Amino acid sequence: MRVVVSVLMIVVATALTLGAALLVVFGFADADRTLRIGSATAAPFLVMGPVAIGGLAGYWDHRASPESRRLLGWWFAGVAAIDVVAAVFIVLAALSARAPVWVPTLLVVGGAVLLGVARPLGALFRRTEPPMSSVLDHSVIEPPAVRRAVRVVVVTFVVAAVVASVAAGVLLTLGRRDPGDVAQAVLLAGQLTFTATAVSAAFVSLPFSGALRDTGGRDIGRLRRFAEVVLRGKPVPLDDIERQGSVEYAKTIQLVLQFQLAFFGLLSTGLTFQFVSSALRGTVSSLVFFAGLVVALVVLVPLTVRRIRRARRYVRQHDHVVDTQTVVPS
Repeated sequence: MRVVVSVLMIVVATALTLGAALLVVFGFADADRTLRIGSATAAPFLVMGPVAIGGLAGYWDHRASPESRRLLGWWFAGVAAIDVVAAVFIVLAALSARAPVWVPTLLVVGGAVLLGVARPLGALFRRTEPPMSSVLDHSVIEPPAVRRAVRVVVVTFVVAAVVASVAAGVLLTLGRRDPGDVAQAVLLAGQLTFTATAVSAAFVSLPFSGALRDTGGRDIGRLRRFAEVVLRGKPVPLDDIERQGSVEYAKTIQLVLQFQLAFFGLLSTGLTFQFVSSALRGTVSSLVFFAGLVVALVVLVPLTVRRIRRARRYVRQHDHVVDTQTVVPS
């Protein structure tokens, strides 16, 4: 049921975002160019901002600690501020375009309603989740489970490569086979292969993310303290149970980060195929996006590797404090 609700939420959010963007594009066609671009850029935040709030409220129990309540409050305040800016752009663009009153009203009021119901709906979704066990399930992150996840990724890559190659061959057989078309077909096959594999890497890592959340008792405030201790080496005070939880956090976060690194690498490779394909077709802007991707990787990859090493070092230094059955912090 939770999976169905999640998929439905993604579909509805995507449809609403697209609808808001189209409403701005067509409703504000006669507006000043700067206002039109600003409103078109800001309008999706009227949907995606509440989606972020609902996701946080659905994934984390803000009642778990005062820190969790403050964090969700900060997010809510930030999204509300962005929505206010978006509303200003939309109203100014509507006045500039002399658009019907119902267009900005629908966008602004609709965004306000979504923001108002996001947190209660997220909390309702969270309550459909099975209760957390009082003892951590170590089997989720043990080597057999990790090997199964890696096998899924490898099999996905092989199957995707075969299917994409066959599809590219069929396209070349039915169409022209000059060097440009061959290159485009090969690049498309590569893009589809690596993108599909990236999706599989994200999917198989979901149990690890769930286990990571449980190490802190589903309290985002406590997990933030664990991150300060494990990944940044800060002297944050922890009680005995939390020290055990921090070790379990360190064991789990390194797996989550490794799969995140695999996801970013695979997705970046797929995007690189797409950028090269666009560049061969004469789209200069693709080079700008490719440069941005390279910069992001240069920053993210060393940072992620460093955090993985810190988590492993923390486990080596503190593994002696963990009992055979680690109690979930509460």
